[in-house]
Amino acid sequence: MIDVKNMTAEEREKLRKQLVAEELEEKKRIKEEREEYKRLAEETAVKAFDMLAKLSEELKKAKEQIFEDFATIIKLKEELYGVRDNQLSHTFTTEDGKSVVLGYRNTDSFDDTVHVGIEKVKGYIKSLASGEKKEDIERVLNLLLKKDKNGNLKANRVLELQKIAEQINDNNLLEGVKIIQESYKPMKTSTFIECYIRDKETGQRISIPLTMTGV
Repeated sequence: MIDVKNMTAEEREKLRKQLVAEELEEKKRIKEEREEYKRLAEETAVKAFDMLAKLSEELKKAKEQIFEDFATIIKLKEELYGVRDNQLSHTFTTEDGKSVVLGYRNTDSFDDTVHVGIEKVKGYIKSLASGEKKEDIERVLNLLLKKDKNGNLKANRVLELQKIAEQINDNNLLEGVKIIQESYKPMKTSTFIECYIRDKETGQRISIPLTMTGV
């Protein structure tokens, strides 16, 4: 270890300049390494983006082609079996257990006449005589009429509402529920394709991942 106390002024100045030079060299090294890191990160990100963008375009084209190909099959099925297609999804399975599932995802939606139906149901509740029975019916019906965050009724709750209305068998209530049901206009939000293969040993259906998180 150097003892600065025993150094001459000239030696101390020389040491000071050496330390300054080393510090500057270290700062330069760090700067160059950081610039190299940024260059590598930029290069890697561009390469990954181009690869993913190409893959996304290929998936898009494959999806469009698959829907186009199966549109003919679905139409043929309608003609052969005499049934109009109202399905949201279709599953096609090969003899060796490979399956392709394609269809639409939708959200619950109702037209403006739903409010007329709701008011009729509420009118029925108001017509009931006060008492424990009225409170129970009111609580159940209001729960089934509860809307989601988008302001829509839930389709599965409307089905429960129908069952209760049929049990009560009141004309005004039945009419209100019927109006609500007829106002149901589900909206298609997106299309999807899923792919499966059946394990020959276990018979279990295994999903073929089509997303980046699934592979």
